[in-house]
Amino acid sequence: MTSRRRLAIGACLTGAGCLLVLVVSSPVIVDLGIMSGYYLLLTGSWNLLAGFTGQFSFAHAGLAAVGAYLTVWLETGVGLGAAPSLPLAAAMTAIIGLALGTVSLRVRGIYLALITFAFGGAFTVWLTGARDLTGGASGHPTEFLFTGVDQKPFLWLVLGLVVAYFLTQAALVRSRFGLQATAVRDREEVAEGLGVRTTHVKIGMFTFTAFWAGLAGSFYAGYIGIVAPSIGGLNTMGLIVAMAVVGAMGRTLGPIAGVLALQLISYQVRGFGAEYTMLIFSALVLIVMFFARDGLLGISERALRRLRPRAGRWEGGTSSDSTAASAALAEPAPRASAMDPPATDRRQG
Repeated sequence: MTSRRRLAIGACLTGAGCLLVLVVSSPVIVDLGIMSGYYLLLTGSWNLLAGFTGQFSFAHAGLAAVGAYLTVWLETGVGLGAAPSLPLAAAMTAIIGLALGTVSLRVRGIYLALITFAFGGAFTVWLTGARDLTGGASGHPTEFLFTGVDQKPFLWLVLGLVVAYFLTQAALVRSRFGLQATAVRDREEVAEGLGVRTTHVKIGMFTFTAFWAGLAGSFYAGYIGIVAPSIGGLNTMGLIVAMAVVGAMGRTLGPIAGVLALQLISYQVRGFGAEYTMLIFSALVLIVMFFARDGLLGISERALRRLRPRAGRWEGGTSSDSTAASAALAEPAPRASAMDPPATDRRQG
């Protein structure tokens, strides 16, 4: 897919999001759009780290929880409001991500997944146990980003954050740093041989994605009004991975397809099959991994390619030549008659 086509699709999706904000008035649909934007920030940034750089981290949900609880601390301990706490908590999460990345990204393969998984699990356990600081499993209340019953300001804000993220990601992927990250994903040893400082590239990408995870967590705290340890739990991390895989890992627009698909499924089963949501998501991930490795985005592209009319099949001549050639191919060859002279072999005589 060319960059112009990606830009056109992104502009269409942004316009559709603005239209959704202006037209939709149902609180349920507005909440669905807000939560879709929240998961887009998480899934898009994790896809940038895993799909474009090849670093499979399971600390992303934990970093979102870091951003949410840093928002609580900035509001209750420092005395800041919800609005200034949003970017500040994201920046502090990026610093924590830098420290975590410095420790964990010096290893490769399954060891990175194990270290980040241990961080997410240990941090969630600590949040549950430290009741005096975090409120325990019941959670800790936070200030709302916007007061009043109208949820449209939250939808406008998350739409702006999502657009800002994808514009930043597009510029980063096309930059020299993005090309180095892709080289690390494809062949890390070859990238090192070409002079790429692979450890610095991985740590830089980990820090960048940690910023957006912390921003998503801080937004979640300002939208829900309470922060619980479940925000960084295994279910949330599994949902992020499922959305990235179902959409298309390593593709710019893949997280959008995955988030929209799984959020619509979650909305449809809400009320009568909510307890089976993760089971449905797991089955969908297995189906995609077995039958469509390129995700929903690849399936849609193949469907559009089949529906598109084939052009230039007869590239060697004009349309009249093509018509004549088709008529010649369709005309049956004349049958041999008994009155025709027998064929002679030219090699004789």
